[in-house]
Amino acid sequence: MARKSLEKYPGQRNKEKRELFSQYPFRIIDRLYKKKFFNLFGNCCFKCGKLEKSTQEIGFPPNLCMDHHIPMALGGHLIPGNLVSLCRRCNGLKLDKSPSEFYKQEELERLQPLLDSQEELFKFSFDMDKWKNNKETYLIELGIEEEVVHAALHDEYSTNYIGDIELEGNRVEITITMDQESIEKSLDITSKKC
Repeated sequence: MARKSLEKYPGQRNKEKRELFSQYPFRIIDRLYKKKFFNLFGNCCFKCGKLEKSTQEIGFPPNLCMDHHIPMALGGHLIPGNLVSLCRRCNGLKLDKSPSEFYKQEELERLQPLLDSQEELFKFSFDMDKWKNNKETYLIELGIEEEVVHAALHDEYSTNYIGDIELEGNRVEITITMDQESIEKSLDITSKKC
């Protein structure tokens, strides 16, 4: 049976993930910053050095994990300065070990500048004026590839799809369109549950 990392409080890990990426209003921007994080580590596992390739759709390597340098069980949090890129295998080997138990001294010395640079790496402030002026130009200026931006704005089947969402302060307005048959099925399912 595989061991699992300990969480002091149930749901803490997911809560911290939401908090870390809550400053990014759209998945496409969230993914840009995940990509920047993994690029900081050369798209490799810091421990074993295994190189992983990014996928065009999500923009970062899907087989790498954003690991807690100091584990949650030892009081660590998912915040800039406590994040390490590990492959799934190494992440599973580390679990709740302290950094000094898992890494060699030389690795810890190489890792420290990467940890120190994360505060700056994750900084982001959404520019509402640029967004309202030209969404496509703004997203490209942030560093997102033009074809990914185009899909996010125009391809409703893209996982990054934004469409015609308009931001107003902290509110996001979304319009959902459903055909009559889908509405009737939804109402029928709801009435059967009651």
